[in-house]
Amino acid sequence: MKAFLYTTILTLLSLTAALSCSADKTVHSDTTSEYTVSEHLDSLITSLNHLIYIGEHDSVIFKARPTMEDALRDHDTLTAVYAGLFMAQSYLFLEDMDSVKYCTDRLSPLLDYPLPPNAHIMLSNILGSYSLRTSLDYSKALNHYIEGLSWTEHEERINNRIALLSNIVNIFYVQKSPEGMKFAEEAYRLAMNDPGASGYIKSGANITMAQMLFVQHNYEEALTYLENAGLYAEQSKSMSFYAFINSMFAQIWQNRKDLANADTYYRKAVEYIGYADPGTASQIYLLYGDFLSDTGDKTGAADMYRKGLDISETSGNIEYRQDLLGRIAALTYEAGKYSESAGYSVRYIYYSDSINSIREAEFQSMITSRQQTEAENMLMAKELERQKANERFLKLLFILIIVIILAGFVLMMFQRQRKMYRELVKKHQEYLSKLDRKSSAGTDKDNSRRELFDRIEDLMRNGKIYHRNNISREMLAEQLDTNQNYISKAINTYAGMSFNRYVDSFRIEEATRQISQSPDNILFKQLADDLGYNSVTVFSKAFLREIGCSPSIYRKEILNSK
Repeated sequence: MKAFLYTTILTLLSLTAALSCSADKTVHSDTTSEYTVSEHLDSLITSLNHLIYIGEHDSVIFKARPTMEDALRDHDTLTAVYAGLFMAQSYLFLEDMDSVKYCTDRLSPLLDYPLPPNAHIMLSNILGSYSLRTSLDYSKALNHYIEGLSWTEHEERINNRIALLSNIVNIFYVQKSPEGMKFAEEAYRLAMNDPGASGYIKSGANITMAQMLFVQHNYEEALTYLENAGLYAEQSKSMSFYAFINSMFAQIWQNRKDLANADTYYRKAVEYIGYADPGTASQIYLLYGDFLSDTGDKTGAADMYRKGLDISETSGNIEYRQDLLGRIAALTYEAGKYSESAGYSVRYIYYSDSINSIREAEFQSMITSRQQTEAENMLMAKELERQKANERFLKLLFILIIVIILAGFVLMMFQRQRKMYRELVKKHQEYLSKLDRKSSAGTDKDNSRRELFDRIEDLMRNGKIYHRNNISREMLAEQLDTNQNYISKAINTYAGMSFNRYVDSFRIEEATRQISQSPDNILFKQLADDLGYNSVTVFSKAFLREIGCSPSIYRKEILNSK
């Protein structure tokens, strides 16, 4: 069975598709209304659920589409909704996002009709997955999943609740937020206390616990849960878990500086990557590429990044495309392949500007425009074929024009990129100069939160506590004899950012100073270690986010300016 993975960086499977779509003969909503499911609808749901379970998604669509159309014509709302939901879910498996939207649009006018809880759960799961796969809108997806979670309170089956809890945990995991632990603990408790829970469900529940423990840097306990997840996955033959579990093992060993073990598990993850969804596959190639880059195998890293990018572009999945493009752009730049790097950089900038801002209508417009462009190219090709007398000349002329345009475009974008980097570095240097003259002392001394923030600032600026690689809210709270929630609120209020981003701002500020002072002698590995980062990759990602370019490009521009 090819499990349905909802989308995002380190995503788990959604259990809803395989385990809990069939309806009882009679189902209840949160009101006193009762819905009697006909034998025909019950038979349809059972049949479609079985087809999804065995991975026959084309058969689901073939059977559900005419059923939905007939039901809409006969005003059989309940049958139309279930047929449409199953069809949308299968399109999610097949990565056909346009068809998912078509199904949900057709169902939209029917949603005011009182529906059973499991219909609302399916819809919430589909909408959450769609939001992530098309726009990486984590907030919107989280709202959909939480809404679906509220509907699980109206039914006895726990599989749907575990599935949605797992999806919610994944979002917190991607955001590196420990706030998802309560959802992970509930999913684990439900799965392990249910005598009828399958190894498939128990494996997923153990993975959610491992995810949150990994976020909290509790690697020892995370390993225990991962080992249990592997045992349950093996018992239930849930091969869709294998790649993900091995990649988590690899990350833990990598963070514990056991590079041999990390490489072994990354290789195992790649071995089972064919069973994973495109988002997970792209993410594993990205992680393994980062690992190889950190260990000096730049060629191997580039190969992993390109494989991940190929899966991303072939499947239409955008989850890790921006990261993959950024990594390849940096590697090719370091290798002196400036034109190639510029091409990747242009695409990286495009995704940076568009991933979180393109609305659904613009996304559809882009698809339509690409289809029109392809159709025009086909017509042009046919027209050129008819002109047999001038075919050779026209082909050569066409190729020459395209080459000139592309060369000019690449050169223009490369120059624009270099100019952008120069301006960026210049502005940052001016900012640092102003920062040297700026006092960090607070003025609102009567405010306890302000006083706490000033103490935090003092520890950061004068105590340089951000150099510690184990810095956390808990450690800071203990040192200041306060509560970690007060730490978060003080930083959010007066710095306007999360704790991790706040720590990164000090680290990267010092990094730019050191690079500016000694650009010829700086070693990024040593600098990353000194500033408290676990690896050069983590340091580079933070640098890129804070400054807008990689450390190597920043150093190059500093050298050029001098």
